[in-house]
Amino acid sequence: MKRFLIVFFFVWEHSLLLWPQENQITQDPAAEKVLERVANKTKSLKSMQADYEMVIEDRIEKLKSSSSGSLIIKQNKYLINADGSMVFFNGSTMWTYILANNEVTITEPEIQAEDFLSNPAAFFSIYKRDFKYKYVRVNNVNGVKCHEIDLFPKNLNQPYSRIKVFINVSSDLPEIITSVGKDGVDYTVRLRNLVLDREIGDHTFTFDPSKYKKVEIVDMRGIE
Repeated sequence: MKRFLIVFFFVWEHSLLLWPQENQITQDPAAEKVLERVANKTKSLKSMQADYEMVIEDRIEKLKSSSSGSLIIKQNKYLINADGSMVFFNGSTMWTYILANNEVTITEPEIQAEDFLSNPAAFFSIYKRDFKYKYVRVNNVNGVKCHEIDLFPKNLNQPYSRIKVFINVSSDLPEIITSVGKDGVDYTVRLRNLVLDREIGDHTFTFDPSKYKKVEIVDMRGIE
C-alpha cells in the first residue's frame, strides 16, 4: 500500500522497443492548449476534493485488484485517504499513517514527484517541464466527452514511459489517469464526485497525534 501511494506510474511490457520512437515525439500544440487550461484551472481553485478508484492489473500473472479512497487538494497541500492508510502533506512535511500498525512516519520529501498520487497537487503544473505530450483524440468515457492525451517523460530513466490522461471537455479537469508499467502491471485511477472551492483549513493537511491514541511516531526528518 505504501508503494502504491508513492509509486504510481510505470511503463508497458514492450516499452523498451518504443523508447526511440517516443523520444522523437515533439510537443503537440493541441495537447498543450488543453494541458495549459487544466493547469490554470487547478491553480485557480481554492480546493478540490474527489473520491477515487484505482484498478491494478497484472498482465503477467493475470490478476486484477481494485481499491478506493479520497483526496483533498489545496494549492501545494493534500490529504490522501486510502484503504488502511492516510498521507498528510502540508507543503513541506509529510505524515504517512498506517492504521494496522497505528504508526505514523514523518518525512520532508523533495517536491519533485512526477506521479499523481504521490503529489497530486503538483502533477498538472510540471507537465511542460518534465514531459513531451501528444493529443490523441476526443474520447467518450462512460458517457463523458474527454480529451485523450499521452505524456512521455523526458527523463528516460523514469520507471514509466507513458501517462495517459482523460480530461473532461466541459470542466477542464481530469476524469481518468492511466499508465502501464515495465513490470507488466497496469494502474488506472478514476476520479469521481468532484467538489470544488470548499473552504478547507490548513490544519486538515497536518497530522494531529492527539486524535490517534497511542500512535507510534517515526520521525525520519534529517535522516539520509
